[in-house]
Amino acid sequence: MLRRVNSALFEAPLGARIQVVAEAQSNNGVNDARFEYAGQILPRQTILGLPGCSFTVAASSERLEAGVVFDPGAPGAARYDLFEVENGVKSNLKKFVRSSDGSILISFAIDPVLVTAAFKAAAKRKRPARKKTTTKASRKTAKKTTTRSARKPAARRRTAAKRKASRKSPR
Repeated sequence: MLRRVNSALFEAPLGARIQVVAEAQSNNGVNDARFEYAGQILPRQTILGLPGCSFTVAASSERLEAGVVFDPGAPGAARYDLFEVENGVKSNLKKFVRSSDGSILISFAIDPVLVTAAFKAAAKRKRPARKKTTTKASRKTAKKTTTRSARKPAARRRTAAKRKASRKSPR
């Protein structure tokens, strides 16, 4: 439900329930994060086995911040990535922080977007079906008919039976 506008701004429908998780890589097994939205510290949650949070999109533009914990012995390449979870599926938000960055915060703003009933209905409607392309067999048939007619008119064509009959008849 989050839609990226730019690196610091996302949009989401007003009142939508959003779930976000943080996933560590190369952090010596440490995977810990705390979240804050609209100035409120969110309760800890485990979503898909990862530290995460749930919140409802506010009526005004608000910040989401994730404070992560790096293992002191982790390499500089250790990082945390943020994902949105929707129906049990993770979507990469392309927001991350590396141990070498010297920061433990990942943050961005979320603007609420009003979604009208007409917009929701249009989004649910199926797209029009694509025009079917011709099959290989139909192209072959079309090609044969065009090349036959291009050769000789049907009246002038001599079949094998006509040639045989003309050889047998006395002259």
